[in-house]
Amino acid sequence: MNRIGINLLYINPKLAGGSVTYALKLIKEISKLDSSNKYVIYLNKDCKHFDFEVGSNFSVRVLNFGYSSVYLRYFWEQIILPYYIFIDRIDLLHSLGYVTPIVSTAKKIVSILDINYKGHENNMSKHKRFLLGLMVELSAKVSKKIITISEFSKRQIVLHTNTKPNKIVVTLLSGSSDVINNQYEPSELIFKRYNIKSPYIIAFSSPSPHKNIPKLIDAFEIISSKIPDLSLVLVGHQHKSENLKQIIDEKKLGNKVLFTGFVPDQDVEPLISNAKTFVFPSLYEGFGIPLLDAQVCKVPVASSNAGSLPEVGGDAVKYFNPNKSEEIADVLLSILENEMISTKLIEAGLENRRRFSWSQTAKQTLDVYKEYLN
Repeated sequence: MNRIGINLLYINPKLAGGSVTYALKLIKEISKLDSSNKYVIYLNKDCKHFDFEVGSNFSVRVLNFGYSSVYLRYFWEQIILPYYIFIDRIDLLHSLGYVTPIVSTAKKIVSILDINYKGHENNMSKHKRFLLGLMVELSAKVSKKIITISEFSKRQIVLHTNTKPNKIVVTLLSGSSDVINNQYEPSELIFKRYNIKSPYIIAFSSPSPHKNIPKLIDAFEIISSKIPDLSLVLVGHQHKSENLKQIIDEKKLGNKVLFTGFVPDQDVEPLISNAKTFVFPSLYEGFGIPLLDAQVCKVPVASSNAGSLPEVGGDAVKYFNPNKSEEIADVLLSILENEMISTKLIEAGLENRRRFSWSQTAKQTLDVYKEYLN
């Protein structure tokens, strides 16, 4: 029996996203597949409420720090965590958040999901980009194996960390749920809760510049002139951006662009499933879980052709250049105004969705573990 550590010290519960979904879903599926090894999950105290669906061979160790800054995380990860790895007699440590303890007694595997300090550089200070880049490069060097989540991210890791391709394993992710659910709360109640009127197109919003929401607003202005009763629903916390609000007011779209604010998990799929189209205008993505979430909701998808998104969406998505608002508008209008195109995308989306599962992600991850434990 081996002892495997899962390093989740990187998780900031205030910034839930794809990396958190990755951690929770992966651990759940590994627990289903592996009852012979012992696992220790390492968390910061802000995450002590996390409810992991795991077996009796899993335990949780909470380290006594809150996620107030990335610098504090690095201190605990590099200085304190190696001590616990030693006393817990960990044979193999898998760090899921880009960075691993550089010095520890365990063999190390690190998940580098993308090279975000390059792809998101407009959203990071120069100092933070330098530090994250340094830590990622050191982690890549000292780890026995690197796990990433798309062929696009693998190419980025090779390019920016000088890592040999045969050291990197791609384990594709899946959506927020692998279950196709057709039983939703009545749409009238959902619309009333979020003050939404149909018809609408929907996107996931974020203050992060790489999510490219201003360009989507530009495209929606063009679409709105041709489909006046259409709304744009933005799911997330982008509504705090005064700059975006100013853009919307200047375009006189105030009553057509709707911000939901925070949406609990149980409301996300109903909101997507009632939309005419899901649009993903991002400038950079290591994978793109929301794209698969939209496909399982039986909604046609229009997406940026940047990063890994064509790899994830396959032939079941209509793509656009995210830097060209006119092209975004043209692609969306082609779906909205042609029922045949919309229907074909929905059918192809369901077929594409079958390529991905968290069980498959876990099996591939366990294969990496076994290679270095045996």
